[in-house]
Amino acid sequence: MAFTENYAILNDFPLFWDLALIAQGKYASRFHRDLPSRFGVVPRYGTEVRWFEADPTYVLHFANAYEDGDEIVIDGFHQGCPEPADPRGEGVYQRMFRFLALERMETRLHRWRLNLVTGQVKEERLSERFTEFGMINPNLGGQPYRYTYAATQRPGWFLFDGIVKHDLHTGSEERYALPEGVYGSETAMAPRPGATAEDDGYLVTLTTDVNADRSECLVFDAARLTDGPIARVRLPERISSGTHSTWAAGSALPGWHDGKSML
Repeated sequence: MAFTENYAILNDFPLFWDLALIAQGKYASRFHRDLPSRFGVVPRYGTEVRWFEADPTYVLHFANAYEDGDEIVIDGFHQGCPEPADPRGEGVYQRMFRFLALERMETRLHRWRLNLVTGQVKEERLSERFTEFGMINPNLGGQPYRYTYAATQRPGWFLFDGIVKHDLHTGSEERYALPEGVYGSETAMAPRPGATAEDDGYLVTLTTDVNADRSECLVFDAARLTDGPIARVRLPERISSGTHSTWAAGSALPGWHDGKSML
């Protein structure tokens, strides 16, 4: 789901389990191009749902949403092919990962505008690059914003091989590529205390290096992603390739300063 200052936005996409196969104890999702995508807008302090219809797709993750005059703006990762073809002749992992391979699902950053007065929906593609797992400055959740920090993926695999900074005002993009065999996680944005700009802060990701059998926490200057990490923290053990993440200031955690809490 997504949210703005005054609304929560639910979704109903035309990708769901094949009921005939469930009756046989099998699970397979089917995409129905003859059905629309639907967004349910609910006042955050109310109960009445208003539905908006858009072109059929599937969205695994939204980046942010906000109000712009009479419109609700929703940014998320639109799938051009939510039901990728089974790659015949390939191995079991390739067949399994086709529903997680960004280039096969054709996952791109996308924008929907829901007009609360006319009921119309307008859509636009924000990027031609395949990315997913977008993160923003957490201080701007539900508010107008400029930057999304997303992951690129090794083709055919659920492995993040780089970070992209999407500038939604100019349409420009910056990418940092991780070394071969090193894979990251969803990249959290940590605003710098006293920050004066949206990208005045740090990007934090956890990596898995399958070559050296180790993991690190990498820290980037969010305003200078392509300069590479400004700090590295070696983890005591190698961790699995990660997906979701978040950032919380130590001051927000009870007991953090007395050593009783850990982040």
